[in-house]
Amino acid sequence: MIKLIYIIFIFLLAGCQSILPEKTNKSEDNSGGYYLDDGPHKNIPKDLNKIPNAVPKNEILSRTANRPYLVFKKKYTPMTKLEPYSETGYASWYGKRYHGNKTSIGEVYDMYQMTGAHKTLPLPCFVKVTNLINEKSVIIRVNDRGPFVKNRIIDLSYAAAHRLEIIKKGSELVRVEVISPHFNSVHYKSLHTFYVQAGAFSNQHNAAKLLDRISKKKIEKKLNKIIKNGPLYSVRLGPYSSRDKANEISKFLSEELSLNTFVFMDK
Repeated sequence: MIKLIYIIFIFLLAGCQSILPEKTNKSEDNSGGYYLDDGPHKNIPKDLNKIPNAVPKNEILSRTANRPYLVFKKKYTPMTKLEPYSETGYASWYGKRYHGNKTSIGEVYDMYQMTGAHKTLPLPCFVKVTNLINEKSVIIRVNDRGPFVKNRIIDLSYAAAHRLEIIKKGSELVRVEVISPHFNSVHYKSLHTFYVQAGAFSNQHNAAKLLDRISKKKIEKKLNKIIKNGPLYSVRLGPYSSRDKANEISKFLSEELSLNTFVFMDK
C-alpha cells in the first residue's frame, strides 16, 4: 500500500509530461508534431515573438520536485543545487493538453510563457536553449518534469518553440545551458549579447562573397565573420551589446542588400 501511494505521488510530482506515450500525431494543417490530442489552440495569440525571455534570478529550489522519482519503471535523480550545466539533444514542445494544469512545482502551465520541462535539472531554474540549426536562442524558466519520451532532453512551451521555429517540425537539435546570476558570469552576460545572421550557405565561397558585399557597406569589419555550423557557413555580424543596435544593423542590411536577416542572442 505504501509503495502504491509512493508511485501515485511520484506520477503527480513528475508533472504534465509523466504519462505521455511515445506516439505523436501530425496535424492536418502542418502545425507540428505533438503528443496524441495535444497541440496548438485554434486561435493563437498574435505577436508571439514579442513575448519576453524569462529573466534569470535566484530562487529557492522546490523541496518536493527535486527528489528522486520513478516514471515508467525508470528512476530519475534530479540535481539538488544549481551548477554549470550544458547538454545537446532534441527539444520538443507541449501545448493545449496541459495549458492551465499544474506543473511539478505547483504552478499553472501557460503555453504562452517562456517555460519548459526537464527530467533532472533542479526546479525551478533558468536555461538558455539554442536551436543548433538556425542558431536562434531563448531564455526559459524550467518549472516542470519531462519529457519522458526517447531522444528528447527538454520540452518547451509553445511560445518558446515558436521563437526557436520548431513548431512545424515538432522537434529540433538544441543546446541547453543553465543560466544563473549566482554563477558563471559569462552565461549571464549572454543575455545582453546579440548577433545578426545575414545568410547561410553550403558553399564557403558564397558566404565569402556575401561577407565582401557587406564589408563594402562600411559596417565595422571586425564584427563580420563566417561561422561553420555543421554543413553550413553562416555569415554573422556581432556581437552587439544591445538588441536595438543589432536590429538597426539587421534592418539596414535587409533594406540595402535585400537580405533575409535575423537577430539572435548568443555568448
